[in-house]
Amino acid sequence: MKSRGASGRGASAASAADVRVLAALLAGVVAGALAAMLTRRPIPLSPMDPCAACAALGGCPQAANVGVDIGAIGHEMSPHEQTAMATDQIPSPSAALGARGLPGQWWSPLTAPAAMGADPGDPTLRALLEEVAINGEVLVAVTNHALINPEGTYGMLKTWIDSVRQAGVSNFLVVAIDEDVAGTMKKMGVPCWYREPRAMADNSQDNHGISSQKFHMLREFLVLGYAVLLSDVDVVTLRNPFENLYRDVDIEGLSDGFDERSAYGWNDGVDDPSMGWSRFAQTMRIFVMNSGLFFAQPSSRTVALMDKITARLERAKEWDQAVYNEVMFFPSHGELRNPHVSTRVMDIDTFMNSKTLFKFARHNLRRMESLRPVMVHLNYHPDKWERMLAVVERFQNGNSKALDKFPDGSV
Repeated sequence: MKSRGASGRGASAASAADVRVLAALLAGVVAGALAAMLTRRPIPLSPMDPCAACAALGGCPQAANVGVDIGAIGHEMSPHEQTAMATDQIPSPSAALGARGLPGQWWSPLTAPAAMGADPGDPTLRALLEEVAINGEVLVAVTNHALINPEGTYGMLKTWIDSVRQAGVSNFLVVAIDEDVAGTMKKMGVPCWYREPRAMADNSQDNHGISSQKFHMLREFLVLGYAVLLSDVDVVTLRNPFENLYRDVDIEGLSDGFDERSAYGWNDGVDDPSMGWSRFAQTMRIFVMNSGLFFAQPSSRTVALMDKITARLERAKEWDQAVYNEVMFFPSHGELRNPHVSTRVMDIDTFMNSKTLFKFARHNLRRMESLRPVMVHLNYHPDKWERMLAVVERFQNGNSKALDKFPDGSV
């Protein structure tokens, strides 16, 4: 009996010790959680991050503008730097450039390679962007003289400009790749940057030839620290697109998909009966992202994307949209290195392609009643200008019959 009593007392003492240990652990967890809530922790910097460059140069260019926890951040965060703060919140579209959901850091005009002396940048473009850009963002179209008359009164580019202005967008400019269209933009009072085209494998003056030029030109904006919403000229702007971007990724772009499945992706099974037990396999499929409408944020990743696309288009006569998607999505393998850009597909009823609108949406009365697209890209149809004018008539002027005369596809 004595031995059993001693054993009982020992078990009781051990139990009390366990309780004390658990209490101490719980107190430690609570204290750690409170400390994490009350302490701002810096995001680890890679050698490519602007603040690492600040440290290498012995100071931060924004040190005089401090207003936050300098010990944690290093300087007052610019709008684009605020996106570096990792959060657990689901991002939602907003015109305000607040914290977003992607860890990492995008450049701002004060922390970009041009500002840090790592890349000279174009001084003319920098001066223009300082006047035109809002919150470090700008809407851009690249074009030549073929899409507007010399007086600026007629043509697809005129419709593009008119729709942008009608939508209340003031932070836009045209990149002119010939002096004629640069002169026309000056007559119209449209902000314009003239840039001579680079020698590409496809030097034609058609849509594909012009489109192949835009990637190396876009690079010039990115190294200056500006985010660009790049738009082809066959795009109608109906509402301010900057109020409808998520801004949580490197590239946010229009899909060529025409419904949720094709735009956002699906599993596509493959059946090989010769394999017996393992006859079924899965593939992941998604329609390509359109290279005629996308929002690019300034970072080493997006600059690498533009450089890789340009290098391929200089070497071979390829379709720029195919190259854009292959470079962006094909995984690293062997000697190929993916630039590791993060991507988001734009909502298909907010940023619409013309197949979505003309083949599907317009035949659904309930869908049309609530449809308020922000931008419509006439990418699926050759009669682009006529359909652009009809889209303006339908959504800006309120003519419900404006789209009726057009076939679903081309004839």
